[in-house]
Amino acid sequence: MTGVSRRKFIQTTSASGVGLVLGFVPGKSNQLVSGLSEIDLNQFISVGTGGQITLFSHRPEMGQGTYQSIPMILAEELEVNIDSVEIKPSAASQELYGSQMVVGSRSIQTEFEKLRKMGASAREMLKQAAANKWNIPLAQCHAEDGKVISQTGSTLTYAELATEAAKLKPPQNPVLKNPAEFKILGNPVQRRDIPLKTNGMAEFGIDISVPGMLFASVERSPVFLGKIESYNAEQALKVPGVKHVMETKRTVYGRERFGVAVLADSYWAALQGRKALKVSWHNQNLDKVSDRTISEDSLKAARLTGDELFGRGNPAEIFESSDQLVEASYQTPYQSHVPMEPMNATVRIGENSAEFWGSTQNPNGIRSFISKTYDIPEDRVNINYTFMGGGFGRRSMTDVVEEAADLSKKSGAPVKLLWTREDDQTQGPFRACSLNVCKGVLDESGKIIALEHKVIAQEIRNQTGDDMTAGRQLMGGINTDYKVPNLTVRGVLQKRHVPISYWRAVYHSTNPFAHECFIDELAHKAGKDPIAFRLEMLDHPRFVQVLRVVSEKARWNDQKPPDVGRGVAIAERSGAYFAMVVEVTRKNGMVVPTRITTALDLGICINPDTVKAQTEGSIVMGLGACYAGLNIEKGAIKQQNFNTYPLLRYGQCPEIITHIIESHDPPDGAGESGLPTVAPALVNAIFDLTGKRIRKLPLETSTI
Repeated sequence: MTGVSRRKFIQTTSASGVGLVLGFVPGKSNQLVSGLSEIDLNQFISVGTGGQITLFSHRPEMGQGTYQSIPMILAEELEVNIDSVEIKPSAASQELYGSQMVVGSRSIQTEFEKLRKMGASAREMLKQAAANKWNIPLAQCHAEDGKVISQTGSTLTYAELATEAAKLKPPQNPVLKNPAEFKILGNPVQRRDIPLKTNGMAEFGIDISVPGMLFASVERSPVFLGKIESYNAEQALKVPGVKHVMETKRTVYGRERFGVAVLADSYWAALQGRKALKVSWHNQNLDKVSDRTISEDSLKAARLTGDELFGRGNPAEIFESSDQLVEASYQTPYQSHVPMEPMNATVRIGENSAEFWGSTQNPNGIRSFISKTYDIPEDRVNINYTFMGGGFGRRSMTDVVEEAADLSKKSGAPVKLLWTREDDQTQGPFRACSLNVCKGVLDESGKIIALEHKVIAQEIRNQTGDDMTAGRQLMGGINTDYKVPNLTVRGVLQKRHVPISYWRAVYHSTNPFAHECFIDELAHKAGKDPIAFRLEMLDHPRFVQVLRVVSEKARWNDQKPPDVGRGVAIAERSGAYFAMVVEVTRKNGMVVPTRITTALDLGICINPDTVKAQTEGSIVMGLGACYAGLNIEKGAIKQQNFNTYPLLRYGQCPEIITHIIESHDPPDGAGESGLPTVAPALVNAIFDLTGKRIRKLPLETSTI
């Protein structure tokens, strides 16, 4: 019998319907023979008979660190040295791995226990194989550093045991290690993908080259829902290298968005052909939409009662009877995702099979989309996902793949579709703009007795149709843990032609700006210190702890220089609790942030280096969003590229200090938790220094 490759094993088990049982698949007891070069103990762990151990990371890597963190969890329970294993991306298979989508900082949070069981199950199978060889009880064996050792000191390597171990039935509930015994988790480990990305060996979607492929570039309506009236295909076809000109479309949350594609034997030719198209669009009268009309609509909608998304007590009664009502409105703009790797997809649609190559947060979704759209069995759709040059939610969608697949089907060739930076900047989807209206009442002792937070915004999952019910997603990031006896969170849903989607931290990137700024305004009204004011209203132990830690680390209670302002904010995102203090000072006539101190409780920390990097990255993204935003003019995005939508530059970034609180609680999400507090802590600091309240972003009077 010849050796069975891992790819063949995955194809075989997928086709035969092998399912997950607590995350496990049976061992290959019917297929194994002595001498195989690679033996799969489960879909995450392979042991080579030469001693090499391979751990498969099943979540695509876009910079968040799962390429390293997932194998660390497996290695911890497997009892192997993380530095000695090989790490590879897994196949895209819902059957074997469940969801492989990377969104919402959920990869570690949702997979932690399953991955531990996978590692522990393989360890116990190897121990049992050793016990069987030695004819001793399992309890007399322990695993350590890729070996099983008996009480008498006999030793067998995992390589020597793998063949027999894989014949055993995996235990369904293996004993897991006590977190206090962790050797790998909680320690800084260098990420294996970083050298690949710095020496040019890492492959991204934009690097893909497939024999016989055509390059595509698509001209689309600047007002998103524009319909094609005319275009000059003849002129485009005159460009050397251009092979086809054809119409295409993609669906964005229920709405079709049309385009004219040029296919050529090089990207340059496709781009030049696109410039020759001279497409004329029917704009459906949407060119009348602007920032002004959107703002007017939002202010009008703010007068509506809205739908209650959360409530307790009777705030309306307090508001009616009080003559001490405090009110404030906060505005945030549309934002672009701007991943450094522009959007792209390479797709081949055949008669009975299909293949995708590229960077995606959603490999299973692409597989299902292609299968359903082109009536191809899922096991005949091959998904080759690569590293991503950033995603931030944008690569969770299948719309770019939809265009590439359509063009491949029509042209009969593999098609590599590339978006320009201008495409990415102007076509979206974007983070939703929002208007947040808050009002509150303090009692005689300066405590909040009633508070209303109303969100007026588009909702990602409800962008079409007549249903105007506000979704609970609109209240993301609004802190209901404050002990306010009369509290209501309300939503007023807006329907607009501007497409929106998930952006890093989603509504946590807008709502806390309003909520934490308003809490500061009430603290000032009460004449109380902003941190003390918050602590008075909190009995949530994790919020209390991060607030106290950040207060101590930022020296909040120390006397500060007269040219320094400090602001604070707290938020919870993806189960992680975060507190931030921003310091600002005057520099060359401007107010600039100089230091950001953070405290983070995310439960068990897998890799502190990665958590710090993710915290810093999300803070930088949040800070950049304070100084840039998208404007709508004549129904279209005004900012075309980075010259008008500037990203934060290296020299503009303040010092960032992150304190990770030690915990043995299950791990929570780290990739987005630093972003929600940036805007409120920054503008609260600006008020502390200048006495000026800022309620609208991007910042206009204080710029870096």
